[in-house]
This record gives sequence, C-alpha cells and structure tokens, in this order.
Amino acid sequence: MDAAREGRVVLRLYRWAPPCLSFGRNQRAEGLYDLAAARREGIDLVRRPTGGRAVFHHRELTYSVVAPAELWGGLRRSYRRINRALLLGVRRLGASVREAERSGRRAPGPGTRACFRDPLPGEITAAGRKLIGSAQWRDRDALLQHGSLILHDEQEVAERLRLGSEGEADDATGDGGPVRAAALADLLGRAPETAELGEALRAGFEEAFGVYVEGAPDGLPGEARVRELEQKYRDPAWTWRR
Repeated sequence: MDAAREGRVVLRLYRWAPPCLSFGRNQRAEGLYDLAAARREGIDLVRRPTGGRAVFHHRELTYSVVAPAELWGGLRRSYRRINRALLLGVRRLGASVREAERSGRRAPGPGTRACFRDPLPGEITAAGRKLIGSAQWRDRDALLQHGSLILHDEQEVAERLRLGSEGEADDATGDGGPVRAAALADLLGRAPETAELGEALRAGFEEAFGVYVEGAPDGLPGEARVRELEQKYRDPAWTWRR
C-alpha cells in the first residue's frame, strides 16, 4: 500500500507455511477458538487487515493487489474488475467458473461462520460454491484487495477450531453441516503447480486491464519497513483485538 500511494500497482502471489487460520479485520475471535488444538495441529493464527471471516490457508494460493484507491473507481467497481481478472485467469486453466450474483439472502456479518461457506456477489464460484474469496480495504489513498484461490478444500478447519462448534448449527443462518468450498484440483482433475497458476493469473490481469504485468518490481518497501509491519501483525494485541 505504501507503493500504491506512490502511484504503483502491484500484484503479488504467495503460499503459506505453516498452515494458518486468518481472521477478518473486525471478526470476533478472542475466546472463540481452540488455541491448544491449533498448536497441536501446527496451525498458526493471524488477523488480516481486510474484513470478512475466517479462512484456512494451506493448500491454496493467495493473491494480493495494491493500487491507488481511485484508479479503477469506487470500492464495488474496483472489486468487480479485479475479480474479473481472476475469473479470466482461472478459465485459462480450463476451469468452468463464474461470478456469484446478488441473491435475496442477506450477507452474514463478521462472526465465526467460515468465509468459504457463502459466495458473495462478484466472487468466483464453480457449481455454486466459492472458489476464490476476496476482500478489499482502503486506507490513505491506497487500496488492498486480497483473497484465496482454493486448490484442495480444507475450509472445514475454519469452523472445526471454533470452541463448542461440534454439532452446532451455523451462527448466522442456523444451517449446519460442513463447509464445502470449490477446489481447483477437483475442477481440473489435478492441482496446477504454482508457476502455472501464476502465469494464468498474470495473463488474466493483462487481459482484464489491458496492461503488461512485469515480474519482480523494484522499489518496494525495504526490509526495515517489512520488519515494522511484521511486528504489528505478530502482536497478540492485533490478533486478539476482538
């Protein structure tokens, strides 16, 4: 976002190690998750700067886009444009996907309901299930949008680690049952390697925005800034702020 305030647009693709459960910026989490169980399973816990609900990051690919806040219009318009680029990229791999449309069902609030339980308007879906969950945050003339592209569906972890969740009906709508996300490996019959995923998404952004996406941009924030931000997001006062 520092780079975006200087007028730059950056697309970043990354994986997670160790596996990690991330909470949304305003999601209630303190006292609601089984920390001992997470430690036993080698699962880390963090809180994202964007909103939304819990996402399990393991066998997936995370993307992030930073840009000047008004480069592509308001929040909704820019959100849909970025998601369109993701859609085009995934289609290049051969997956049959579409953007979720608005329904009469009210979107759930930032509770302990897993993010991938509900496709929201504009998100990328396959057969009615969410394949890519995304969220956007704006701060001081910059936007950050990031999200997860699921390779293998393990999103049940996001609700299994809730305290008292066994046999419990869903907190937002009363519907129980396991979380079922779409998974790229199921759609394609294989799990693409990271390099192939990266090339497909890069091509999707180039097609959607009519630009050339350069590799490994120079001039991004240095190590000192990275360490400063790392301390902020490692701090339990941030992770357990709600």
